Amino acid sequence: MVAVADLDSVAPLSWREDEAIVFSNLKTPTGDRFNLCSRSVLQEVVSTFKTAGYTPRIGIELEFSLLCSEGESLVPYNNRSSYDLEALDQAAELIDEWDAALTTAGYEPLGIHAESHPGQFELNIRYDDPVTIADSVVFCRHMLKSLARRHEFKATMMPRPYTDEDANGLHFHLSLWNKDSSENQFASDDRTLEFPEGRRDSGLTDEARHFLGGILDHSMALTAVCAPTVNSYKRLVPGRWAPINIAWGPDNRSTAIRIPPELGAGTRIEYRIPDSAVNPYLAFAATFAAGFDGLCNKTEPGQPTLANAYEEEDHNHLPRTLWTAIDNLESNTVLRDALGATLVDEFVKLKRDEFNRSQESVSAWEQTEYLDSF
Repeated sequence: MVAVADLDSVAPLSWREDEAIVFSNLKTPTGDRFNLCSRSVLQEVVSTFKTAGYTPRIGIELEFSLLCSEGESLVPYNNRSSYDLEALDQAAELIDEWDAALTTAGYEPLGIHAESHPGQFELNIRYDDPVTIADSVVFCRHMLKSLARRHEFKATMMPRPYTDEDANGLHFHLSLWNKDSSENQFASDDRTLEFPEGRRDSGLTDEARHFLGGILDHSMALTAVCAPTVNSYKRLVPGRWAPINIAWGPDNRSTAIRIPPELGAGTRIEYRIPDSAVNPYLAFAATFAAGFDGLCNKTEPGQPTLANAYEEEDHNHLPRTLWTAIDNLESNTVLRDALGATLVDEFVKLKRDEFNRSQESVSAWEQTEYLDSF
């Protein structure tokens, strides 16, 4: 294979003089698309939408943890959390560096703030073309790790790095626009969508409902690429600000899909299953492909819920392990067709090996639970 640079993707590095990152597509030596190139797959999925008259857009909320050394252990770099001014003050220099790096690279950060557990942060990037935003996720991983090293810290996007703490998600904010990107095709003024506080400011178009219906319909298989590690399933548990059921609701953070309250031109679908360990090209491609299948088949999403979806009994459960999610991906013909059978088969093979290797490891919890029990 040959890596062919996409010169439109050049991202200068704020912390290195006269250096930049450039993103590439993988080709065969004869110039054909290499069938394991997830960036090319995402480009093809985007092209499918454009052929149908839509312009897909995605924004992200990227959560990560900042660690420092304490003896031989890594611990959160501070003991502060969200809504704490001291947390922002302590991290002000770092936040300025992260903001400058993103801006220099050509991305648009909307905000950077301390999140809900010590040492955790969230970084929001304004919606754009899915390939550009996927590039930005890869850029962020490199940037955060590089700048953390300069301060003798360690940045990690591991989904759940600690017991008894919240976990790192990568929420997708998805929308479809018309061909010239002048009109949000999800925005409706039918005033049928009820929010928790009882207001009915707006609603969703048929396209929005069918798109989210497709995502819900394929979420069992999508979980394999959106929660792609053994550790990911330590995040998809009740009470960790991550979903466990296939449900949707207005401004509902217990569901797989939340409809944010910023409606009108800001109408979008927030997909909350993905975590920060995803391959963004693969996860974006699979999620948009599922949404497109919903559009084509006019898939209805069912009724939204305003209740605590963790406690409701009438929703299908997401897979509880990587192995189960892989089984669902392997048998899902829509995603196999969209991503390519070869890529899916190789992904499945690698992830089954990862799961099998995890089964060889005995955790401290198992020792505490069982060592003296039998």
